[in-house]
Amino acid sequence: MIETRECPFCAELIPAIARRCRHCGESLGPPTRESVLEDQIDFDQMSRGEVDDLTMAYLRGAELSGAYLSGVDLFAANLIAADLRGADLGGANLSNADLSGADLSGANLFGADLSDAELGGADLRGANLRGAELGGADLKGADLREADLSEVRYDDYTLWPEGFDPGLAGAIHATRGK
Repeated sequence: MIETRECPFCAELIPAIARRCRHCGESLGPPTRESVLEDQIDFDQMSRGEVDDLTMAYLRGAELSGAYLSGVDLFAANLIAADLRGADLGGANLSNADLSGADLSGANLFGADLSDAELGGADLRGANLRGAELGGADLKGADLREADLSEVRYDDYTLWPEGFDPGLAGAIHATRGK
């Protein structure tokens, strides 16, 4: 008898060794960066250097460490458990994105819009949330429960959820010129 399990997407029974559900077509393994981007973008029509709109992209578990995504529109993107270590997301639109459990350690989020983003359990250690006169990272309405904000750098222009104290979370206020 073949061992089965329940598909987490459609709840149908599938073989335990299946990599894709035969009922709903969802991939059951973590996506690779290449497979996710190929599903989202027709690279025959545009070069990889021209990607600027990934609105509502499905990038769950994607390996994007060190990626240059400055200014990219990632509105409502699914970035659950994505590896964004050291990525440049300066000025990116991540509003309403789901970054639950994502690794953003050392990422540049200078002036990024993270308003209403889900950051529960995300690792932001050492990330840059500053912005100077252009506006710091916007985290208004973001869910920061269990997010690791130790050594995150922010300034007077960084916007936090109402009542949130970044100092108590381990974030460091960067003084001007440093």
